[in-house]
Amino acid sequence: MSKVVIFSPSRFSLYTITVTELLLRKGVEVQAIFVRKLVNPKRFVSEFSRDGTRLLRKIWKKLVLRQKAYAPANFETIASLMRIEGIHFHNVDELAEAHGIPIYYCQDLNDASVLEGLNTLKPEVIVFTGGGLIRKDVLASAGAGVLNCHMGMLPSYRGMDVVEWPILKGDLVHIGLTVHFMDEGVDTGDILRTRRVDVVRGETIKQLRDRFEPIMCREFVSTIVDFLAKKVERQPQKKGDGKQYFVMHPRLVRVAEEKLSKLILSKEDQ
Repeated sequence: MSKVVIFSPSRFSLYTITVTELLLRKGVEVQAIFVRKLVNPKRFVSEFSRDGTRLLRKIWKKLVLRQKAYAPANFETIASLMRIEGIHFHNVDELAEAHGIPIYYCQDLNDASVLEGLNTLKPEVIVFTGGGLIRKDVLASAGAGVLNCHMGMLPSYRGMDVVEWPILKGDLVHIGLTVHFMDEGVDTGDILRTRRVDVVRGETIKQLRDRFEPIMCREFVSTIVDFLAKKVERQPQKKGDGKQYFVMHPRLVRVAEEKLSKLILSKEDQ
């Protein structure tokens, strides 16, 4: 049985809960889950300087509202995926207890305690479900590496807001996701799989992002299982092939939203 370790950004992460549960159902053994503690003033200051008030909205959605943040919709969200799959855990602790998985809390996923745990567990791979950049010594102790599902098409769109940037540029054929290995760069590690996500006429950026989440869960789990079974190969990136994007200014987000309302895929793009 293949053995993995899960990295989680918080005990309330729906993404962590869903990906972990689906991996377990596929017969993957989860050796441990490392979870960042919620209270970390240093991290809050760092992330607020990057994201501004958007961070507060993110905290409200992910830590307070959680599944209640997803209104009934005519498309699948991560909340409806959890209902369909019968995943009823309220937090990572409940999932870990139900499956007998050790859970370790840390201030940061690069802490010495995390590195010590990895050197003892020796996982085949680490499954990253959020939690910031990972340092070189942790990457080196991750077996085959740290796997991430990026909400953007690599190598073209690295970094932040990689759903919004291609919309702003009218580049709909490069809206999608990538399962890749993390390295010391920003989204520059080896690629395992990419998947394009088509825009639905009339949807908003928020709806598109909400629709992305269950697709990412399924694609991430499928790719992890295939990688562990040696059915998919790593494809190295050339750093010069792509571009790193940063947090989009709110004014540009509004422009992208307006463009999305008008954009229709041409027959050539389809």
